[in-house]
Amino acid sequence: MIVSKPKTNTLTALTIFLILIFGSFFVLLDSLLSSESYFIVKLILAPVVLVIGLVVLGKLLGAIKIVKLGDNKLQIFYPISRLKVEVKVPDILGYREEVIATKNGEFREVKILYTKKKILKLSNRENTEYDAVVRYLKKKVKVKKV
Repeated sequence: MIVSKPKTNTLTALTIFLILIFGSFFVLLDSLLSSESYFIVKLILAPVVLVIGLVVLGKLLGAIKIVKLGDNKLQIFYPISRLKVEVKVPDILGYREEVIATKNGEFREVKILYTKKKILKLSNRENTEYDAVVRYLKKKVKVKKV
């Protein structure tokens, strides 16, 4: 059984970034309420920082998923919502792997289409066991085009 989880360093980096963003938001808010210097700048920056923090938080919560492959089935578990999805390999409509050359190496992402509108995305920089997942898909899934 292949188990692909989010990498710890990715989650740590995003968590530290979120702590800094929300910390700066609360400092801006406190400064906005206590002093009147640069009032307009603080009034503009506070909501912008909050929106950036909320978007990154949504990305973080949406990216946390545990994928298990084996026994001709694919299990996806989202710990935040406690949602568990199980898909049999013959029911997978297709998959596509994209490779992008970057300065630090290659960024690889596989998109797995398992119903008409449901796509599972896994990447080599954000998930463990990425290569094993791609090998399993090449071996078991017959349809590749998405």
